[in-house]
Amino acid sequence: MTSIVADIGGTNARFAIASPAGDGYRLEALKVVDCQRFADFDAALHHWLDGLDQPAPWRACIAAAGPVERTAAGGRVYMTNLGWSICAEALRAEFQFEQVELINDFAALAQSLPLLSVGDYAVLRDVPRVEGAAMAVLGPGTGLGVAGLAAENGRWHVMAGEGGHANLGVGSERELQLLQFMMRERCPVFNEWVLSGSGLVNLYRAVCALHGRPAEDYTPPDVGRHGLDGSDPLCRETLIDFLNFLGSAAGDTALYLGARGGVFIGGGILPRIAELLPESAFEQRFLAKGKVENWMETVPLYALKAGYQALLGAAAHLGDC
Repeated sequence: MTSIVADIGGTNARFAIASPAGDGYRLEALKVVDCQRFADFDAALHHWLDGLDQPAPWRACIAAAGPVERTAAGGRVYMTNLGWSICAEALRAEFQFEQVELINDFAALAQSLPLLSVGDYAVLRDVPRVEGAAMAVLGPGTGLGVAGLAAENGRWHVMAGEGGHANLGVGSERELQLLQFMMRERCPVFNEWVLSGSGLVNLYRAVCALHGRPAEDYTPPDVGRHGLDGSDPLCRETLIDFLNFLGSAAGDTALYLGARGGVFIGGGILPRIAELLPESAFEQRFLAKGKVENWMETVPLYALKAGYQALLGAAAHLGDC
């Protein structure tokens, strides 16, 4: 059965019509819009629906970046990084939908994992996946999303959380010093304060403070560009530190969820700076978990390629309803 699917992040909104195709779903009428162009989600959805050249399906699943409050009417969510409120009951009334489901965007991404093919991700740690074991996904972008997927009685079940707001862990003397600088602005320092687009700038400022140098007025793309081309050595240090923190957070996620089915890293930042992985301690930090390091050696690690996996996960969620 066809359905409307949407993936609403802090920067972009993605809309499509999903139709069953084999063991997965086919996406049609796909459109990506800038969230800043619209006052609220309803306006963005109206914009996409007005451009359709086919009848709109009568049911929808909206994956949104924020904690979803479950209700009998399908849920509500306040998007912490955008300021939008979305309510399933209001959407049904406004758009005459018969069914609306709201889920967390990383819950949707987690639900897509069993549907992915080898072309959807790059292998970072090539070890065998344990069949039926839990999987995890995390991703730095506008914020930091974290979710898991576990199998029970032949079905997959999503574990959605807000790991981006858990406290940041450090694994070296240098990182302890960086944390101390960041604590002057934010205490406690949570994962998303570093592992996100704006987090790159927060981390860059701390790196500058560590070197006793005033920080430039850089945006996240500036930090990435100057770090990759080598025009600002402190930006390059920032990117390496970012990867090290990300490796540690990915390892923590694997431990929390027992993710021997694989840890998948999504979001828009890692693909842009992946060329620096060999210079970083990313994998070492992923594995460095003391007495359970041997267990960590059994956990495969992947980087999701750019795509529309969360839309597939939203379609799968409706298929399970």
